[in-house]
Amino acid sequence: MHDHLDLLDLLDGELYAGDPGPAYAWLREHSPVHFDTANGLWGISRHADISAIERDPRLWTNTGGYRPQLPSDPSMIGMDDPEHAERRRLVYRRFTPRYVHDRYAERIRAVVVEQITQALEQGTVDAVPALAAPLPARMIGWLLGFPDSEWPRLMHWSETTIPAGGGLRYVTHEAAVAAGEYGLAVLELAAERRKCPHDDLLSLWAGRPDYDDEHLANEALLLLDGGAETTRTVIATAIDALIRHPDQWRLLREDPSLIENAVEEFIRWTTPILNMCRAATRDTVLHGQEIRQGQQVLLMYGSANRDPSVFTDPDVFDLTRKPGGHIAFGLGTHFCLGAALARLELRIFFEEWVARVASASWADSAGPRILPNAFVRGVTSFPITLEAAR
Repeated sequence: MHDHLDLLDLLDGELYAGDPGPAYAWLREHSPVHFDTANGLWGISRHADISAIERDPRLWTNTGGYRPQLPSDPSMIGMDDPEHAERRRLVYRRFTPRYVHDRYAERIRAVVVEQITQALEQGTVDAVPALAAPLPARMIGWLLGFPDSEWPRLMHWSETTIPAGGGLRYVTHEAAVAAGEYGLAVLELAAERRKCPHDDLLSLWAGRPDYDDEHLANEALLLLDGGAETTRTVIATAIDALIRHPDQWRLLREDPSLIENAVEEFIRWTTPILNMCRAATRDTVLHGQEIRQGQQVLLMYGSANRDPSVFTDPDVFDLTRKPGGHIAFGLGTHFCLGAALARLELRIFFEEWVARVASASWADSAGPRILPNAFVRGVTSFPITLEAAR
């Protein structure tokens, strides 16, 4: 907790690696439109304000930088409608609930069963590489058209590139190298798909004259970082939450019909994407604060999903909580394209987890190690000990 919250650095990764709850609560109550002098942007912390901004793209643009201090790239998330809508429509059917279930559910379950079985055989594992990370990385590979054997490289590229979204201080040489390696791999595969198209996203994009190499590489990076790192973070954090709240773990084991509801609480509780940015298209006033044209606003999803005006006892982990209300997937025209896929992965993972795991506990006193970053509250390592259900 900062001594002087009015001087809060909203891009300080240590804030999010610890417990940002007290800072969120102070911002919502005392400074809901908070100018961050350290970073030159406005922090928006209340659920209602974030919802209103996301639903008003004429006033709040994605083209002015959807990540703090960084310009927008030529991917669909860096565009406004109608350009954004055109790109989204091109791929939308591949992300509908029915499509992802019919095409991927069996493959997802097979991977999950394999992962959990291997972890139980070992007894003590690092939950991130053993359980949380492989499925989302493989899923993105399937979507794009990478061979399944490439998932370890996809996982590496994702966990190395995504921290750079936290702001200029997180843009490292390692992240740039990883982004370059991934971009080259994408373009090499796209060149193959132009000669011999498959039923995958790279074939779809590579066959269009309006997708040059820069668009292809950035669209593929958006998909990788938006899908791999986020779902793995929810899986790891949900496992930790169930360990910390044994009453909720017992409830879920006794009544697996709660899993679909529980998935929404896992997502709200984790809120893996901490924030997104918009930029004002004109001078405007919000809660008495004058926001100038071009200034960025930081939409603090983590705060919104703990807003007591929306959620009863928001700091309580409750798998029976009435679903709905959380904005972990965003809102409006930029609502997360992969939401149905993430929900499917999480539902199947925890169906098998409940059926196959009798107990889980921390393997050491440190618990999960959290990445100090201002974009994703990622779990980098989490040793656990498991006992199989009988």
